[in-house]
Amino acid sequence: MREPNAPQRPSAAVIDAFTAAAITALQELTSLAAWPEATGSANDDPPSEPIVAATIRLRRAVPGTMTWVSSATTARGLAVRYLPAATELSDELIDDVVGEFANVIAGQAKTMLKGTPYHFTLSPPVVTRSRSPDAADEPLAVALKTELGWVRLLLDLPPCPSA
Repeated sequence: MREPNAPQRPSAAVIDAFTAAAITALQELTSLAAWPEATGSANDDPPSEPIVAATIRLRRAVPGTMTWVSSATTARGLAVRYLPAATELSDELIDDVVGEFANVIAGQAKTMLKGTPYHFTLSPPVVTRSRSPDAADEPLAVALKTELGWVRLLLDLPPCPSA
């Protein structure tokens, strides 16, 4: 049984908005194709290498979060495709790119959800690196595959009753 304050699986409208936003961001920022995979829980596909995660607080009467999660290798590949050629990559710069991707995705989803009970404002991203996701209780709403590797968006965004 789920705890009263535990995250719940987002609605289809939220999943669709974030999926479209993620696919569009990857295509526009890196010319990289992405396609959805089956979704489940954050632990469905545990990474075998370190991950990079960018979390954005979705601010509103009933707050939520969006966390972009990818392997460190995928994050590096995205940075290579996003930044000018010959850019010297550091973990800090790669983290900035991951944060930028999360910010663009959340911003596009925000626009798509305007006027719905899911509309939000967003915080700046907070980027972390770890050996495995620290989001086992969060619902995995968007799972994408790219030629560079996997990307996951963990979402917690219940509707606002007052909207």
